[in-house]
Amino acid sequence: MISLNGLLVLFFQILSLHHVNSDVFSSVYKLKLLAIKEGRLLEIFKEYKESISSGKIMSASLNILYDQLEHTVNVSSRDESYQENPLNILHLLHRYLHKWPLVLDNVFCDSCLISDPERDFASAYNKFKEDCPDWPIEYDLQGAVRSLLRLRTTYILDIDELITGEIHGEKTEALPWDLLELILVETEALQMLDETIQWCDSILNSFQNTLTEQSNRFRISIIQTKARIYHKASFTRNAAKILEEFKEEGTLSVKEDYQLYLKESTDNLENLDEIASVKDWPIHKREIDNHEKQLCRGKQKKSTQESSKLYCYYSNTRIPYYKAKAEEMNKDPKIFVFHDVIYEHEMDFLKREAYKKFQRSGLQQYGKGVDNSDDIRLSYTGWVWSTDLTARRVTHRIHLITGLDTTDRSLFSSSEAYQVVNYGIGGFFNVHRDNLYNPIWGPPAGEDHESVRGSGDRVATWIFYMNDVREGGATIFSELNTRIPVEKGAAAFWYNLLPNGEIDTRLLHGGCPVLLGSKWISNKWIREEGQMFRRPCRLQYNATT
Repeated sequence: MISLNGLLVLFFQILSLHHVNSDVFSSVYKLKLLAIKEGRLLEIFKEYKESISSGKIMSASLNILYDQLEHTVNVSSRDESYQENPLNILHLLHRYLHKWPLVLDNVFCDSCLISDPERDFASAYNKFKEDCPDWPIEYDLQGAVRSLLRLRTTYILDIDELITGEIHGEKTEALPWDLLELILVETEALQMLDETIQWCDSILNSFQNTLTEQSNRFRISIIQTKARIYHKASFTRNAAKILEEFKEEGTLSVKEDYQLYLKESTDNLENLDEIASVKDWPIHKREIDNHEKQLCRGKQKKSTQESSKLYCYYSNTRIPYYKAKAEEMNKDPKIFVFHDVIYEHEMDFLKREAYKKFQRSGLQQYGKGVDNSDDIRLSYTGWVWSTDLTARRVTHRIHLITGLDTTDRSLFSSSEAYQVVNYGIGGFFNVHRDNLYNPIWGPPAGEDHESVRGSGDRVATWIFYMNDVREGGATIFSELNTRIPVEKGAAAFWYNLLPNGEIDTRLLHGGCPVLLGSKWISNKWIREEGQMFRRPCRLQYNATT
């Protein structure tokens, strides 16, 4: 029998060979690949189970783990739409981080004999990790939880339904206890006190009919969290009242918390019979139902008078028989959606080429570098240059429809490479402007790629929508009350600069969080270079269109 020390050495040798790469939660496409790879992990587990069936019996705990994993992993690895549900993504990351290490622990338990099946399992498991650079880390799970919280506060999702595994009518597995605890940890870390209380109440409500010793301990820990939040919000009287009935049956920390809250409370014990209604409860900006969130839900819309002035028509190009299906989304400044302007094989090409160069998206801040904060943008990006015939054909089509010069040159290019983006769980982009604040008459920006250095600012934005999104993911213009839903094969277009070359400050826009589905877009930014006679200055200096 191998010693405990020997087992620990073997265990850590296996784990040490794993090279981690975080941020996998930032791309649904990467998560889909991770789900497919998990199918191979299940095969390794199955091979181990079959290899020992004739020699010895697999432990009860391993049998339970196998039964738990078999159905879920089979569905997850074969159904592409499975990872388009944010709750399923939480389950996927949770399995990688907590279920599969548990399998390894049980295979190499203290009382277990190490024989050929165990060595083969360790070798296969280790090889899998070496070949899986996107094996998640805790940061991924934390990021996914924060994305779920963003979705909940944006789309006002029912917490009771989320706990039971339901989101907008789609049903999946209920959230396990450790995930619920992590949600509370993250809401508290984000200082979303009101959100934490709502989750505590819903979790406690879901455990009303569960009377096991383990569930009771979990319930008391949730109550302790709730009391701590009231204390953080300076409602110590309420915090003490919450813990009063548990001060005897709870742990030492519960008793200590109760004594602390009681001591800090300005009221006497006899005044704790009634909990005062909470007034002036501190609300974090993440919890406020602002105008952008309402636009994302479609709650805020243009007035009937404004909408009546918007038209759909066939837009002419310089080729008489080629016309574009144009839909006006806003009159001044002009915002258009052009329908059916990119083919399936062209979208596949852009996705395929971009994935080869995928990296975490950021916000380019000229003079300050790139900000990769999860609070600004949650996606992966790959740049595709118009060197291939397919990309050149698509670029020429944009030129025909807009009338702008989109020529891609090695120097002083009139347009940038395609920025292909795939959004992750709850993927979003905070409201921003596309301008770079480097006009063509100013000094070239050092942060620019050399092909567009000196080409001026981004005069216009063109966005291809390269797949349908089941829910969420709209492009919104917060100051214009305009919302563009995602439509596969369509493209949005607007000017970032006024005809006089100044920035149009009204075009503050953002990408709403993706609720259900995966969102692929491709941005084409058109620079000032080459537009002198294609979009000339107007006779009136202050002209807006």
